[in-house]
Amino acid sequence: MITVTYHKRLNRVTVEGHAGFAEAGKDLVCASATILAYTLAAFVDAKEQEGKCWCTMCHFNEGDAFISCKANEGNEKEIAAGFETIARGFELLADKFPDNVKYISLRA
Repeated sequence: MITVTYHKRLNRVTVEGHAGFAEAGKDLVCASATILAYTLAAFVDAKEQEGKCWCTMCHFNEGDAFISCKANEGNEKEIAAGFETIARGFELLADKFPDNVKYISLRA
């Protein structure tokens, strides 16, 4: 099972595990979670390049991802909106495939 944890106030998403929906290389649930994680990492990288956030961390290992950043003053809403959008994608994936994806949203 993939576990996605979204720390709302920290602008942080962690993705851990494997979906187990299909064999490796053919698992559409895993591929979906992966593209959402990479999309969030690309968003964070772009916002850092624009000077809108700092202390970005994007780490990817087999089956795991960790993405976070700190918004610069005046950019909090834009950064939060990007995280919220991708987090909603993870939430939808968990709703569609509850045996393969667990979504946790934390405010702290």
